[in-house]
Amino acid sequence: MSKPVPLVLFNASVILAAIKSPSGGSGKIAFWSKQKKIKGLVSEIIFDEALRNAVRINTEPKQISQQIRKMGIEVCIAPTLSSVNKFNSMVAYPGDAHVLASADENNVDFLVTLDKKHLLILQKKISQFKIVSPGELIAILEG
Repeated sequence: MSKPVPLVLFNASVILAAIKSPSGGSGKIAFWSKQKKIKGLVSEIIFDEALRNAVRINTEPKQISQQIRKMGIEVCIAPTLSSVNKFNSMVAYPGDAHVLASADENNVDFLVTLDKKHLLILQKKISQFKIVSPGELIAILEG
């Protein structure tokens, strides 16, 4: 019997890093999504955030959108306000509560992020899913 495919919510930082550097850790897990080794997911809000930040990696929003689709990453609806509010007290930056709410609402196994300052510091506070960096996810899934 094969293992279930892990459901992974990508934060915008990981999407942008995967596009900028396909050979890095973020690129590797994005490729896993394309291969269906994992099931990649972003919320509408995370998708929009990646588009807004396209300029940071010298590309156009249209290219970001195309790359997300090429990676086989599914775009899910934004989390409910009540879900977001549930996480407001946990986050240092209120703008990140939607990321945790999306992970929770979609029952993901992993939230993968490069945000050390706001999200990775919550690893021990959240039990519904694992918050990991791309490198940590690679170590877990290859280990």
